Amino acid sequence: MAQKTGGSGRSSVHRIGSLFSNRIGRSVRNGGSNLEVDVVDSIQDLRKDRWNGIVERSSRGSVFHRYEWLEAIETGLGYTPKHLVVTKDGNAIGGMPNFVVEIEKTPFDRLSSLYPGFGGPVLPTDTTDAIERVIRAVPTLCRGRTIVHQIRGLDTSYLRYNDFLQSRGYEPYRRECRFRLDLTAGHDEILANMSRTRRRGIERGRDGDYEIVEEEITRENLKRFHRTYERVMDRVGGEVYPFSFFEALQPMASRLLLLTIRIDGEYAGGMLELLDEERDSVHGFFAAIPQEYFDDHASELLYDHVFQWGIDHGYETYDFGSTTTDFEDGVYRFKEGFGGRAVPVLVWERGCSPLWPLVKAGRAMYWPYYT
Repeated sequence: MAQKTGGSGRSSVHRIGSLFSNRIGRSVRNGGSNLEVDVVDSIQDLRKDRWNGIVERSSRGSVFHRYEWLEAIETGLGYTPKHLVVTKDGNAIGGMPNFVVEIEKTPFDRLSSLYPGFGGPVLPTDTTDAIERVIRAVPTLCRGRTIVHQIRGLDTSYLRYNDFLQSRGYEPYRRECRFRLDLTAGHDEILANMSRTRRRGIERGRDGDYEIVEEEITRENLKRFHRTYERVMDRVGGEVYPFSFFEALQPMASRLLLLTIRIDGEYAGGMLELLDEERDSVHGFFAAIPQEYFDDHASELLYDHVFQWGIDHGYETYDFGSTTTDFEDGVYRFKEGFGGRAVPVLVWERGCSPLWPLVKAGRAMYWPYYT
């Protein structure tokens, strides 16, 4: 449910009823401008078609901004939404999704735009005025245990906001990168640019008895994938998303690609990819390959398959997802071997509490594990 603070006192039902599916509450209004910023406490208070229309019109909109992804985070992970929606003359023109997320190894929370995934503002029109008002509204959302606001931009196009954000107290935080592979180069060129290790892995894997299948996004197929994913993440000590999140992704089945590999007729894991039509990109978000199939090169075969799939379906890039910026890290080296280009994950943070500097200092002791 959305809330209202301050503002003109007019009923929001009449003011922006075209965007909100139910009543809304709090808005933040500044001066004599006809822009208003509303705080929405559930994506379900918005009309899906209207919100997705904003995302599709924005040059920085992505699959991570879409209604379905935000709903899956809210209902499947239970993170508290604090979305900011900008309206002009009663019509929505942009916004910035936010969720309250725990800060690892502390009793505190951060307000994140966006996690999991990448977010930041989507403001197709009136950008200068709108972003000023969105950023000005953020402190009203950071109360109690929520001590910092974090913006996680999807790509370098978000650099356009850097000077503005830093002038408003945001500091760059560079501890993650992503590898992006140019699919427009064609499959032969991609193979040629791989490391010898990755290329040999694909060649040797092809000599075996294997099959890769594009699965339907059903509860049963997701459950099988999740069991393997959970086992793999437990082995490597990674964060395990509950099955409720995977199940909540089903309404966006058209934006998902679930691949299964069978080796010698046996299930050998798979990958769950996110299809970003707004950015013509395939995101490798979840992979689940049991260790016993490493020697069969199941991972290399799956990646090689999804590269060709992306080319065949007109996507321009393959995104391997976030990793640390440590070149000695095994995951970093594995992804690097496919020939992609390392790009920084653009993150800005602004403390909203006197406690933030203390937590920030303590974070330096374990920053490789902080997300």
